[in-house]
Amino acid sequence: MKNITPVILLSASGFLLSGCVASQSDMSTLKLQLQELNKSIAQMQANQAELAGKMDELNQNLSVSSENLSQMDEQLSQFSTKLDDLAASVGNRPAAAKEAAVLPSDLFADAKNHLDKGSLEAAATGFQLYITKYPQAQDIDQAYMYLGDAYASLEQSKPAAVAYATLLQKFPKSKLVPAARLKYARSIIPLGKTDEAKRYLSSIVQEFPTSPEAKLARTELTKLK
Repeated sequence: MKNITPVILLSASGFLLSGCVASQSDMSTLKLQLQELNKSIAQMQANQAELAGKMDELNQNLSVSSENLSQMDEQLSQFSTKLDDLAASVGNRPAAAKEAAVLPSDLFADAKNHLDKGSLEAAATGFQLYITKYPQAQDIDQAYMYLGDAYASLEQSKPAAVAYATLLQKFPKSKLVPAARLKYARSIIPLGKTDEAKRYLSSIVQEFPTSPEAKLARTELTKLK
């Protein structure tokens, strides 16, 4: 009975004693497969860690530097003074005219009209005034975008980049994010920040793969290789 018992136990487990003896090579193969599987898992974990690191770096880059924000605040302060002067210049108008002169929609439309006509400096001034006077307006993210567009058309890469970066920092859920990332990446290439531009372009492809900006981002990435 002692000789039979092991056979019965092995049989209950789905194996034959002779099968165990004959499967040493199979066991070796299985061990090698397990080793390869462990290597694959380790590589996947390493890739995930690398991706997490890149996303952390991207999130850090999305934050506008304090220096750029300080410059933006200074510019907004200057334009705020201009807005006060403009308000004073209409001080003698009838009350209805005064109210119409400072309507957010009027100021925005006027700045957009300048942008469409190619009056870029006037457009930039108008959107700066709008941002300063109505920072909580519903379309304030669009104002930052148009402000960046005006500076970009003036070939003023740094203030354009600051405008786009401010949009990305303050309105991370805006529908304009893919376009803002694309334009930000383009604006910093002349500033020598090619690697950062590549990261932003890649983020568009990864996070917004079906957007029109993703197709443009792929083209830009090809040019930068």
